[in-house]
Amino acid sequence: MAGDCLTLWLEENNVIVKQWRDSASYANTFAEKQKLQLLHADLYQLLQKIQGLPATPQSLPLELSVLYNMLIFHIHSTSGFQDEHNKHIAETLSRVLRVCSPGVNVQSNEELWHQLVHGGYSSELAASLHRLAGLQGALWLAEEKLHEVHDLFSLLLHPEDSECSTNLRAEEKLLALLKAWRVSNEAEEKVLVVQPVQQLRDVLYTSAAFLQGILAMEASQHPYAINLFGEAAESLCSGRVLAQVYTCLGFCFQKMEKPQTALQYWKQALHLDFQCLAALYHSSSVYKEMGNVDAELEALNLLYKALLSPEQEAPSTKTCFLIGTEQIVNAPSLTSAVRAPSPWKVKYLIARRCLKNKRGEEAVEHYLDLLALLQDESHQDLLPNPEPLIRIPEVFLETAAGLVLEKRYQDAMTVCEEVLGRTDDLIPGSLSVDSTQSKSNVMAEQLDLVLWASAAHLHQGLSHGLLGDQKESVTEYTKCINLLVKVQFIDTGCASPHCSRGSGDEMEISLIGLCSKEETVLCALKAAAFLGRSQQFLALGKQKESLLNMQLSLQASPAFPGAALTLVGHLIKLGRRTEAASYLKRYQSERKTLADQWEAMKRNLPLYLDPHINHTFPAEDSLIKELEESAEEMQSEAVV
Repeated sequence: MAGDCLTLWLEENNVIVKQWRDSASYANTFAEKQKLQLLHADLYQLLQKIQGLPATPQSLPLELSVLYNMLIFHIHSTSGFQDEHNKHIAETLSRVLRVCSPGVNVQSNEELWHQLVHGGYSSELAASLHRLAGLQGALWLAEEKLHEVHDLFSLLLHPEDSECSTNLRAEEKLLALLKAWRVSNEAEEKVLVVQPVQQLRDVLYTSAAFLQGILAMEASQHPYAINLFGEAAESLCSGRVLAQVYTCLGFCFQKMEKPQTALQYWKQALHLDFQCLAALYHSSSVYKEMGNVDAELEALNLLYKALLSPEQEAPSTKTCFLIGTEQIVNAPSLTSAVRAPSPWKVKYLIARRCLKNKRGEEAVEHYLDLLALLQDESHQDLLPNPEPLIRIPEVFLETAAGLVLEKRYQDAMTVCEEVLGRTDDLIPGSLSVDSTQSKSNVMAEQLDLVLWASAAHLHQGLSHGLLGDQKESVTEYTKCINLLVKVQFIDTGCASPHCSRGSGDEMEISLIGLCSKEETVLCALKAAAFLGRSQQFLALGKQKESLLNMQLSLQASPAFPGAALTLVGHLIKLGRRTEAASYLKRYQSERKTLADQWEAMKRNLPLYLDPHINHTFPAEDSLIKELEESAEEMQSEAVV
């Protein structure tokens, strides 16, 4: 009776496997998954029949093979490994132990394998047991249990191959063990399986090399990671996995400052699988480092279009087996090297790069697209992803900066009104910030609100001035300054003359320095607002007020570009040559220090301040010439 059951069960298994083989396409379609789920259900019913009777030495090989087939169908149809797969293996191994080593009672999968292999098993059971061990290894690799995988295949190692794992690094030992693992010739078996164990061994080798390469890369062990990725690239894998491996190789070479090699690997990755969009993203960053703006923007634009297009799997990316490295190593969740940002972050990067490189028309187009998206609340969950985007008010402020660059001053002011509408009611009456202590979330938010609103007024002051409305411009600059003096930085303990403290027109020169990005921005905003207001007072014929604001700009930030030279030039025009010469002499003696300070400050300044720090100011040489000429005139008058 038992023999008749075994024959029927064997035939039932083989019929199910043949159904799969006759129609297998390995496509990841809904119909394909549905078919796999039906076949999995048939195998599950078969396994229940087998396990409904006590296990025998004759039935165990078939039981292990049916379990192997059933689990592979389920793993592929559900696109991943689950806890229930380990439980199925544990239950079946316990049945095997009850036959091979009666009386032994262990619980974990690790203990079950150890006890089973050390307790001995028949040669008839070896092929099916090794096959299930390969599946167990895949499950543990997917969970990053490298130590357990190493121990499992050490147990399965043939005695003659025991020296293969000595004198090697832990990662190399695992690869050596997988390479040395002796699997049976399944062509001689009557039972059919859905994935040959030889193929599974090769997939495990690729997966172990890829996973360990990722871990080494994330630990910044780039040369060793490159060796492991090289092993994975030369092993059995789909085009999609190979593209991910090439992307990681490029990432490692980029970190090792070999940009050309990195670009070559990313080019190969995209050739294999154009949906490997991280390669495009990283390419754009290398082009940025190289200063190739055109290539950078081309890569970002291609990336943006690809991110918005429905994913189309290229023929080269189709798998040719049910369990592959795709299921074992979930690379996108493991490392940023194979993740692309959201399309909206890419759109923002394009806009920023255009603005930074004075491509005003392109920048404005991209920024306005972003603003339209932000106005649609249904899409706001897309920002940020996967990395934090810049804060939304800063997107508005950068848009305004682009519009100023394009001389669309009225539009710039309209955008700034959006920022003010979002911030006005939330700004505190005053704010004291201790730069030596960590700011609370509330304090940081309040400080940001002040800076954003101040910048909006600054943009509006510049726009009104460029439109010829000096009075309204002065009003906006004054609003900017009044907001900024609400903030007091205290007890910083710094001693670099980057910025001065004080309030309004009573500000005094100070040697207390900048201790935070926010403080740098605040000082630059003050300097730009005072300097901008001085220009408007000058246009209104208010010489005294203009001069005072020039002095306040210089006090707010001595390193702010143009502050000193504008003051010198104005003093010359007022006939105050002695003061002009004194300021110019002081500026010349401190010019190198001030230039270094400004370079340090610029790294912390937001892009939206660019329109206020890139003006053409009086040239030092022309000022010196004017002073020399006036000195000669004074000497001539004295002689007469």
